[in-house]
Amino acid sequence: MATPSPAARSPAALLALAAVTLIIPLATAAAAAACSAADRDALLSIRAALSESHLGVFSSWKETTDCCSGWYGVSCDPTNGHVADLTLRGEADDAVMAPSGRPASGVMSGYISDAVCRLDHLSSLIIADWKQITGPIPSCVAEDLPYLRILELPGNRLTGEIPSSIGSLSRLTVLNLADNLLTGGIPPSITSLISLKHLDLANNRLTGHLPGDFGELAMLSRALLGRNRLSGPIPASVSKMPRLADLDLSENQLAGGIPDGLGSGGHVLTSVYLGANRLSGRIPASLLRNSGLGIVNLSRNALEGDVPDVFTPESYFMLLDLSRNRLTGGVPRSLAGAAYVGHLDLSHNRLCGAIPAGPPFDHLDAESFGGNSCLCGGPLGKCT
Repeated sequence: MATPSPAARSPAALLALAAVTLIIPLATAAAAAACSAADRDALLSIRAALSESHLGVFSSWKETTDCCSGWYGVSCDPTNGHVADLTLRGEADDAVMAPSGRPASGVMSGYISDAVCRLDHLSSLIIADWKQITGPIPSCVAEDLPYLRILELPGNRLTGEIPSSIGSLSRLTVLNLADNLLTGGIPPSITSLISLKHLDLANNRLTGHLPGDFGELAMLSRALLGRNRLSGPIPASVSKMPRLADLDLSENQLAGGIPDGLGSGGHVLTSVYLGANRLSGRIPASLLRNSGLGIVNLSRNALEGDVPDVFTPESYFMLLDLSRNRLTGGVPRSLAGAAYVGHLDLSHNRLCGAIPAGPPFDHLDAESFGGNSCLCGGPLGKCT
């Protein structure tokens, strides 16, 4: 066995070694915690463009402190000190904004500065539910933030168009621009977002057609585009989206038929909202045959033909609303064999004949069947 040298055994040498051992991790930790000066300046420019006094969201944003340590809503990459996440929510229940335990709701005015694009390591950008933030989405967001995975700007008063180059954000998984005043069309490049899982553009003023290749968004599970001014047909490609669970195109001006095959075998659809459009043609049998669907709203369109009699013991509908169309024929008898039908509305169509007896019909009221040509039985009274 080797004998330690006198230098290695000396107290001075041991103290020096301990000091070096202590200094190295401290230096590493300090470097990891240090905020990038450029990112700090960008954050201060973002703050200068916004005004919020009620909740004190920016009270921790002080020039003399490290933006990676204690600045509300800011998270950094510990390896390089760059800002990775900026999360400012106007409705939150965290301890900083809601110390009393009650969810906080704030109002912020101003605009989103293009200084956000200088945070070029951002993974998520969330400025949500502030009600009074105006102006456009900086176009540079789609061009200068290559690492962006989450972009959420809902619940403001943003105007202008969705940046045409939004499809450049190849890592994007969440795009939520709902509840704003956005205009213009849905950029064709949006179908290049091959990683996108959640798309919410609802309650804006968007016009034009859905991209014909919308179905290329193979990872998409939620497509929420209701309450806009979209026109044209529902692309046939929508029926081929393997992961689509929730589809909301309601309250637009869409025309044409519901794509054949929507909800067909192997798909995971759980909710379909197509109400308040200008859709015509027949209801695809595949849609109502899908045992995974729990919510279907096709009301206030111009749909024709019979209601497909394709319900099974696995059918489980929390809501099935086919009201205010031009449907003919009778009430499907196979509905009596469904596992569950919570709310059924077949009112204001051109249905005729006797309403089948038994569940689910025996717990429904007359409003579910009113306004038809010649329905009778059940809550409407005996057939004569």
